[in-house]
Amino acid sequence: MTEILLTGSKYLIIILFAYFTYISFRVQRDAPEEKKKSSYILQRVFLLLIHALAYLCICINVIQNPDIGLTIPQVLGLYAGQLGYLVIMSILIPSFVSLSKGINNVLCMFLAIGFIFQTRLDFDTSVRQFFILLFGTAAFLVFVFFCKRAKFLRNLTWIYCIVGMALLLLVLILSRVTKGAKLAIDLGFFSFQPMEFVKILFVMFVASAFHKANNLKTVIITAAAAAIHVLIVVFCRDLGSGLILSIIYVLMLYVATKKVRYLFIGAGGFAAAAFAAYHLFSHVRVRVQVWLDPWTDIDNKGYQIAQSLFAIGTGGWLGSGIFRGSPNQIPVVSNDMVFSAIAEEMGAIFAILLILLCLCFVLMMMRVAIRVNNTFYKLLAFGLGTSYGVQVFLTIGGAIKFIPLTGVNLPFISSGGSSLLASMIFIGIIQALYVISEADVEHEREMIAQGADLSDFAGFEHMKSPKLKERKVKLEETVDVITHIPAEDRIKKVDVEDKIRQIDPDDF
Repeated sequence: MTEILLTGSKYLIIILFAYFTYISFRVQRDAPEEKKKSSYILQRVFLLLIHALAYLCICINVIQNPDIGLTIPQVLGLYAGQLGYLVIMSILIPSFVSLSKGINNVLCMFLAIGFIFQTRLDFDTSVRQFFILLFGTAAFLVFVFFCKRAKFLRNLTWIYCIVGMALLLLVLILSRVTKGAKLAIDLGFFSFQPMEFVKILFVMFVASAFHKANNLKTVIITAAAAAIHVLIVVFCRDLGSGLILSIIYVLMLYVATKKVRYLFIGAGGFAAAAFAAYHLFSHVRVRVQVWLDPWTDIDNKGYQIAQSLFAIGTGGWLGSGIFRGSPNQIPVVSNDMVFSAIAEEMGAIFAILLILLCLCFVLMMMRVAIRVNNTFYKLLAFGLGTSYGVQVFLTIGGAIKFIPLTGVNLPFISSGGSSLLASMIFIGIIQALYVISEADVEHEREMIAQGADLSDFAGFEHMKSPKLKERKVKLEETVDVITHIPAEDRIKKVDVEDKIRQIDPDDF
């Protein structure tokens, strides 16, 4: 009977997760929020059902296998805490705070998957992660309220840069080498990984710089600053994070300037850097050799990736079931290799759906970037979405041997207090930008409803207030007056119009 219950629960979880993923894509359609209300409710129901069914499987396995080392009161206590959190985060908070319900529901699903598999892999780690998440949620709410009101954030360009570099230098000076790299600062009662927060500061620095100007001078200055960031990270031997920063910068540079040549220059730089890293760092050579052929040294250097592939292959399409696999044989499974554990016990179908849901999450963030008008906010949303997408690609790509291992974890799901806290902060910023983007879209709809031709506002779409619109009209009238002045006594109309386009409404 218990086997039927376990198997049925596993299949039901996969079905519910598949429909949740489908709904997540569907709610991205440009339709009124009222029409999406039922979809959001379904997502929340599926989320709570998946969490409950998974913990039912955990409880049954704890009863059947006392060697697991857990007790039912422990499991139920943690489940109750997590359930309360998911109800508050997915239902109560969106009722009182302006949020993207689609983004919030996907976030809660990732957290629920993290709850389930961290509990399955290491109960103590799961408890610690849960308490860190409570602090992260408080930070999330602070940033949701703060970022959409603090317009001065777009002007702190060099503060972001200096603080980010300072944090990286602290890692270089104070941290010890672990897993071949300097990653964390040991503060005694916990370790702190500044790189997780530097990613956010770096995106804000680049967005702020290109918000002010996107000329060649800005490109050179920001490229130099980005190179210093990457060099410090390279000296820390954290090449995975260095790769993330490089990709973020090149893609943000392309979006800010719209010049394809920077993509080719960036690709050439990546190739040269990869060649140099291979010859300069022994652990990079080891990772590349293991990636090419892990089987020649399966008991030593190739053990981690080999066990990851064994786990994924053993799980098959439908998985072995929670607590029915052997994911703990994979080194660092709760962090770098959590995707392999998920694929083994929930199956390849669930793992593919998880990849699709991560892709949907990236698209949601890119949609925010497209819909917001202000350049700083647009670049900020794009940069944070890129950071998340690259990190997911490196984590899953390494686990399935698509690329060499980079030591990067899966946001919201892997263990790691610093990563979880930083991830909650960045999603808080995204939610604040969503609120701003919705205000921009609503304003444009109002203008269209009043018969305005938005093509007449090219370059002035972000001028929302009547005062700014009035100023634009006066400036255009000035151009018309100047046009009628004799040619030898006037400034060229083209020059005046160019000056008008350079006016930043944020200065008023």
